[in-house]
Amino acid sequence: MKTKNNLTTGIIIGICVIVLPLILMGTTYTNEKQNKFEIHMSNGQMITTQGFLLDTETGETWYLVNGKKKKKIE
Repeated sequence: MKTKNNLTTGIIIGICVIVLPLILMGTTYTNEKQNKFEIHMSNGQMITTQGFLLDTETGETWYLVNGKKKKKIE
């Protein structure tokens, strides 16, 4: 009977060691929204600030010069 008791206890402990962490890790999932825009800047000629503005949802891209959208790049 001692062997059967150890087997049952081992199976119960094994299930808890596998299932409990899976349940705990599965409940911490969050679906966070990413930023809508990305900006990639470069300084040119020490006077103008230029770069690209990217809409991550639609993929639209604009060229920026001194903080103004100049043209949409396709």
